[in-house]
Amino acid sequence: MQQLSPIWQQLSEVWKPPPELSIDQWSDNYRKLSSESSAEAGQWRTDRVPFQREIMQVITDPKVEEVVFMKSAQVGATEMLLNTIAYYIDQEPSSILCIQPSLSMAQAFSKDRLAPMLRDTPCLKGKVKDPRSRDANNTTTHKVFPGGHVSLVGSNSPSGLASRPIRIVLCDEVDRYPPSAGSEGDPIQLARKRSATFWNRKIVMVSTPTNKGASRIEQAFEESDKRYYYVPCEDCGEEQVLKWSNVKWEKDKPETASYICEGCGSVWDDAKRFRAIRNGKWSAAEVFKGVAGFHISGLYSSWTPLSDGVRDFLSAKKMTETLRVWTNVYLAETWEDQGER
Repeated sequence: MQQLSPIWQQLSEVWKPPPELSIDQWSDNYRKLSSESSAEAGQWRTDRVPFQREIMQVITDPKVEEVVFMKSAQVGATEMLLNTIAYYIDQEPSSILCIQPSLSMAQAFSKDRLAPMLRDTPCLKGKVKDPRSRDANNTTTHKVFPGGHVSLVGSNSPSGLASRPIRIVLCDEVDRYPPSAGSEGDPIQLARKRSATFWNRKIVMVSTPTNKGASRIEQAFEESDKRYYYVPCEDCGEEQVLKWSNVKWEKDKPETASYICEGCGSVWDDAKRFRAIRNGKWSAAEVFKGVAGFHISGLYSSWTPLSDGVRDFLSAKKMTETLRVWTNVYLAETWEDQGER
């Protein structure tokens, strides 16, 4: 059988139909976590953080155009963005734009998170050249691969947001974006315009929220189908969204923190809470109209025991400013000044 020339081999790789994998399935099969960016280096396992599975699934769902993730810290959002980039490099080569709050953050994301993933995930090796190769198509913030490219820009850079057409737009920490990219207008709207020519475009917005009425991620979540993660009590079966009001502890003893089931009042330690989270499921509060929205707080973090959340709260509540930050970062809720409530 006659062998194809190298250029036709490359084109056949680009044009061949991708296997029917969602991002979570691809990640479970191929993604490797790097030691620089993960305490659990090695094979990716979505079951370690089960609420991530549906979020990654909807990104490749043809019925979903936009995905909104309003979240706390320490819930693996950055790794999900990396999984998304890796999936499209390997399975559906596309033009990808990843917007960080600033250019310096885009450069840090590329060096500290993206580069180690490209190095340590075997099926990505060789698809993106090392930026040190003096190839103008492969720099720290712009990387070309067969069939597509990934550009990393700062939200304050109008030139980075207004050039070539983009199919996949990933917006990270959108509440830290400026109101306008220079004099060009809202960074997210500029990015949307770049994807307008693609019938199968995807726009993903991720962020911890900030102040009520000024939070981009809260506004986007309110316009979505508003999915919350319900977990079942293993004692009574009551399905519930984890709430801070159900966390109890002895005075000045955060190490005694536990979660109280709102159905039967049973006491959950961290192990019981983690089991409930593994058996949880997303449920939408609104009708789906093309935008899938997800909300998750630090109470769902697989890496944060309740005692840490209580300890941080006891420290933060002493001052309004630190309590505001804790509310944003741990509860994933917007902050409203007392006088405005």
